[in-house]
Amino acid sequence: MTLRVQILKDKFSQSLGLPFKELLPETTIRLAISELKIKYKKRLFDPLITLWAFLSQVLDTDKTCHNAVSKIIAHLAGEEVEIPSTDTSAYCQARARLPEKLLEKLFNYSAHNLEEIVTQEYLWCGRNVLVIDGSTVSMADTIENQQSLPST
Repeated sequence: MTLRVQILKDKFSQSLGLPFKELLPETTIRLAISELKIKYKKRLFDPLITLWAFLSQVLDTDKTCHNAVSKIIAHLAGEEVEIPSTDTSAYCQARARLPEKLLEKLFNYSAHNLEEIVTQEYLWCGRNVLVIDGSTVSMADTIENQQSLPST
């Protein structure tokens, strides 16, 4: 991991509140939600707050839901809203409701935006580097799996 990446990761893990709010703006998330026609109820743990907290949780050294909820509380402390309980169940349920297609679309937006702003000095030998995931997934060889996923 490069020093710049480590510094950025440390900054996120040590920050109070939801640092991804600046990197992944509300307008971008709302645009993706609109394009995907995702419906959700107006709640404290809406897709925006939940997504920002989840991204922070993933990068934090303390990956607990309790820490994620603490960051949400720190974020909301400056706003005129009721501070939620430290109970993690509502956050965990909201996180489970995040559609995978939303995460995929936001990833693609971010990758596209980064590609547009990268300068020549960050290219490898003047070229873009493509990363391909060569991992595999295996499943139990049950009769049920054989029927629903026949081998080709």
